[in-house]
Amino acid sequence: MAWWQKQRSGDNSQNIQAVVANFGMGYDDVLAVVSNYVDSKLSTLSQAAFEEARDRVEELTVNYLKQIQDGNPEALENTKDPGVQSALLDAQSAYAKAGDHDLGQVLVEMLVKRTETTDRNVQQLALAEAIVATGKLSYRHVQLVTALFLTLSVTFGSPVNPADLYERLKRNLSPFLAGLTASDADIQYLADTGATRIETLSSRKIPFVFRETYPGLYCKGLDREMFPTVAKYENGPLIIPCIRDNKLLQVNASSARQLEEYLPRLGLEGDKDELLNLLKGNPMPDDEIERELVSNVPGMAEFMQLWEGSVLQNSFPSIVGMAIAHANLKKTLGSDFTADLNIWIS
Repeated sequence: MAWWQKQRSGDNSQNIQAVVANFGMGYDDVLAVVSNYVDSKLSTLSQAAFEEARDRVEELTVNYLKQIQDGNPEALENTKDPGVQSALLDAQSAYAKAGDHDLGQVLVEMLVKRTETTDRNVQQLALAEAIVATGKLSYRHVQLVTALFLTLSVTFGSPVNPADLYERLKRNLSPFLAGLTASDADIQYLADTGATRIETLSSRKIPFVFRETYPGLYCKGLDREMFPTVAKYENGPLIIPCIRDNKLLQVNASSARQLEEYLPRLGLEGDKDELLNLLKGNPMPDDEIERELVSNVPGMAEFMQLWEGSVLQNSFPSIVGMAIAHANLKKTLGSDFTADLNIWIS
């Protein structure tokens, strides 16, 4: 999303008017949305602070309205809803204080999704809370929540081999790892805002996460003597030469989900547990997986160091954090990220 920024001139209205004209709304319509927050919340500020805050509120509102008009103009009718207007006021308040364009784009993504969500369901409630929570964060915190979400909650399709997975991670995870830093205080603060939760008795190392998600990519191969049940399936489509050692065998799936999709077609639903055990047989150890990840994914070495040296390894994204991370993924990856929020929140 290209972020429109308010530029002051002799007549401030001319700059914003030129933008709103592109999507058919008059300047007075935009001011009606803006003025409620401006008049009720900003009038006590000094004149300089008032002007700056007002410009920020106009920026956010124009970008919000323009994105709706470009993507789903029918949703503009929903802006009459008190819940939508309340969410808009929360987003305006957050951006008036922060003025960070990256944070503003995340707020707009969530605000647009909230406007489109008419049912009072968990997704609508989570988006409303996520807008409020984002107002308490820096963009660095948002990046951290996104990296956590991508690591623990997102699967990157069905990669055919490790190289394919690492290319997907470069495109979709590395942009959120660049320059990422956090202290235990940062991570605790994220939990305090409701974006994450910390479970002190539950920790997972990153190599373990990837091995659990993609056991077929981190299998060292099945020997017929150690895994005699493999012979039962060896002449069928589910057993192939191991991608890491073609003298051995492995299940022809990168993940448990992919395997489970194959079983009904092959009439093997009753063999699910046995095949899952074979899929996870003879796994690579953590240190070997870590070396591969660090060698192939930019930013992974620093992220692993941060993960293992802090309570990040005990952290999980909350539903609110998932909504924030999803909006940041849309903001950063654009059309390359098409997954709907209802995959995680429905």
